Amino acid sequence: MHITSPAAGKLRSLNTRKDLLPVADLIELCFGRQMDADGWKYVHTIRQAAADRNQIRWMLGAGERIAYPLHGYVWEEDNQIIGNLSIIPFYKKGVWRYLIANVAVHPEYRRRGIARQLTLKALEHIQSLEVASAWLQVRADNAAAIHLYQELGFLERAVRTTWQRDSLLTPEAPAYPGYKFTGRAPQDWELQRRWLNETYPPDVIWNLPLEPERFAPSLWQKFVRLLNAEDYRHWAVRGGGKLLGIATWQASTLHADYLWLATDPHEEQEAIAALLPYIRGHLHNYRPLSINYPAYRAAKSFQQGGFRELNTLIWMEHPLASSSPFATLS
Repeated sequence: MHITSPAAGKLRSLNTRKDLLPVADLIELCFGRQMDADGWKYVHTIRQAAADRNQIRWMLGAGERIAYPLHGYVWEEDNQIIGNLSIIPFYKKGVWRYLIANVAVHPEYRRRGIARQLTLKALEHIQSLEVASAWLQVRADNAAAIHLYQELGFLERAVRTTWQRDSLLTPEAPAYPGYKFTGRAPQDWELQRRWLNETYPPDVIWNLPLEPERFAPSLWQKFVRLLNAEDYRHWAVRGGGKLLGIATWQASTLHADYLWLATDPHEEQEAIAALLPYIRGHLHNYRPLSINYPAYRAAKSFQQGGFRELNTLIWMEHPLASSSPFATLS
């Protein structure tokens, strides 16, 4: 295949009338080997949208700030889409944030600066919306992409691992002499809240389906949970006369339900190793479980609990100043 220079290509906004199918194909080509069940569902959703004229009309009439990743830019060359970038808006606690995602370049067109040009265009676009920063996530093993984003001014904010358990079998629970498993008591909430804030800081919580205040044992939060049909369950492990950790199960409409862990930093390994098999033995819906956790911590405990590493992602932020610096970076 003849490869031309980047200048021969065309960078343009994604056209929902004609681009959805080729974008879905490109994402599958570039990320298919790495995608989890939710990733495949996402690609399937794009293909469904492409075949639904009513949905396309709705998307064309909707504003950009909808929680649906069908806004962004493509790179067109040789009469085909060989590059893509999605811009996904998030709104939480009165703040808009924008995530750059699905940065994909056809394998035969890589190393020509196409991903750079797409990212620069996305930064320019996001800055025009007068938000404080742009975000992206990149796999920790993708050295080339990490280097590109660092060159463009992105700063590392966190490294997170998603652990997932798919097996329906309950692992044999190891013995933990002196440990006691209970429900969460109301007086446990203050420690749980402190530990949750340490494990899920503001730099990551905006992009997670986690709202710790929902866990509060107050009458108001019980009413809110009932009103929103939210289902949570809490388990605590205690030892040596003190609370060691709490795990909270949260139902999900995605492939896996969530577990949120709040542990004593000095007892992290032991608390997680004890809680995971205990919880699996006390859940009766047998859906897969997903845990988002700081990378490289308690890995042995997750593995012993039957969890596998789904991915490890670096969360990066690009602060956006009032004047655009991007022209000098191209």
